[in-house]
Amino acid sequence: MTRRRALHPVQYLALVAALLFALVPLFWLVSTSFKPLFEFYLLPLQWLPRAPTLENYHNVFYPYIDPAGWPQSSSWRAIVASGVVAGSATCLSVGAGLMAAFAISRHRAGGSRMLLYILSFRMAPPMAVAIPVAVVISTVGIRDSFSGLILVYAAYTVPISTLMLKSFVDQVPAEIEEAAMMDGMSRWQSHFLVTLPLMRSGLAATLLFIFIICWGEGALALALSAGHWVTIPVQLVNKVFSPHVQGALAVLALPPLLILGFLIQPHLSRGFTFGALRN
Repeated sequence: MTRRRALHPVQYLALVAALLFALVPLFWLVSTSFKPLFEFYLLPLQWLPRAPTLENYHNVFYPYIDPAGWPQSSSWRAIVASGVVAGSATCLSVGAGLMAAFAISRHRAGGSRMLLYILSFRMAPPMAVAIPVAVVISTVGIRDSFSGLILVYAAYTVPISTLMLKSFVDQVPAEIEEAAMMDGMSRWQSHFLVTLPLMRSGLAATLLFIFIICWGEGALALALSAGHWVTIPVQLVNKVFSPHVQGALAVLALPPLLILGFLIQPHLSRGFTFGALRN
């Protein structure tokens, strides 16, 4: 039996400060999502809405007229578009990253520097690759469909998924696959029927991490959209003159990440520590 060590008062203060740093912005976001527009301009700032309203959330799903008299569109299509783009790009990215991880870890494909070559693509900021990518997808003719943005997101996150998944593949001894092949399995079967189930924690963590990146990526979508691909980050920029609706839309963007994180939570503690913690 091990005794629990009491926290030092300084450690308590540090813990409280960390919680405040993490939760106060979230509290402010939820609070402002219930404020009518005029409360955004009150001084001093109001931590809680004086006249809470659900109209902001109504305006997310239905067209409305802003205080200046201009008609504004609804935002529910942006939520659907973000789900389709992020989910599809995550599946493509993790699928390609898994193949690359097996190739690099088990077959030494490309030599010892291959992973560095793959990661070098992430060294450039999104806006640096936006213009050449826009030219390519326009030439190919997929600028007006979500497939273009899905491919861009997948390509931009593949280096991260490859890096994460390779570390998990490395943790599974290659001798296990060799034993499976001696029992009659093929190389592919040993990868997917032996190694993959043993690294499910890492796969879950990678899926969530890549989905979060794709769900919140706005720079590439803004640079490439030209009004065609309106995801949640793009719509938040479009609603800059409607901060009350902007806050409600930002709050509605949180549940998919929270639900997905809760569903795969048993795998995350070990997955995000690259196997350092054992379940």
